[in-house]
Amino acid sequence: MESIEYRDGYAYYDGHKFRKDIRSGYYLSTAKIDGNRKRLHVYVWEKFNGPVPQGYNIHHFDENKNDNQIDNLMCMTKSEHHTWHAKHDRAKMIDKWRKNLDKARIEASKWHKTPEGREVMSESHKGISPKKRYVKKCKNCGKSYRAAFNRSKFCSPKCQTAYRVKSGKDNITAKCLNCGKPFVKNEYSTGKYCSEKCGVEYRFKQNTFKAKGYTKNNNGRYIAYLSFNGKRIYLGSYSSPDQASKVHIEKSKELIKTF
Repeated sequence: MESIEYRDGYAYYDGHKFRKDIRSGYYLSTAKIDGNRKRLHVYVWEKFNGPVPQGYNIHHFDENKNDNQIDNLMCMTKSEHHTWHAKHDRAKMIDKWRKNLDKARIEASKWHKTPEGREVMSESHKGISPKKRYVKKCKNCGKSYRAAFNRSKFCSPKCQTAYRVKSGKDNITAKCLNCGKPFVKNEYSTGKYCSEKCGVEYRFKQNTFKAKGYTKNNNGRYIAYLSFNGKRIYLGSYSSPDQASKVHIEKSKELIKTF
């Protein structure tokens, strides 16, 4: 049996020259052989056995890529090859597998956001209703409920929101729009006042001078009034709209001074 000569990063066999790929560890022919650049171990196996069948790989028995003699080579299916490496090279291959999975996750995430991906996933999930196998206790209301996933903590989105609000996780300090004092509120709340009283006062100051402040009675006289805190305050009856409006403004200013 003709031996393989290894020298200075090259292998010489059967009149052909093969260069070692530092990254993969395999020897690759420097020139084409039968129209293709072949790996040394594949060339050796084919010399003795003929072309590699489709769907098969050539494997090194001892995993030593520097030993490419025919007695160190075997032909196995791709599935058998992957299974063998998964069993014998797990510690060595796990980092490589993780990197490949990370790349796959990134590409999958991009695809899921495309119109095609959204449509496919929407169609694939139609009619699917996961079984509610777990009996859980709601962290907010304490009621028992059934859930499809063991990680579930709340019986409804409403309870989840209520629990988050009570926890104060989203609390921030804001400035009251009426009195200017700081107060604590939920970050997602639309509240602008430190109290309901401040809200009533601010709305009154903003709206009172925009209103006419009077209505015309059936007898032709004008009724002046104030609307404050949901109540209408009667201010008297007058012969002209100007008089009624003037009273409305004066009483509004007096009320604002009490705030």
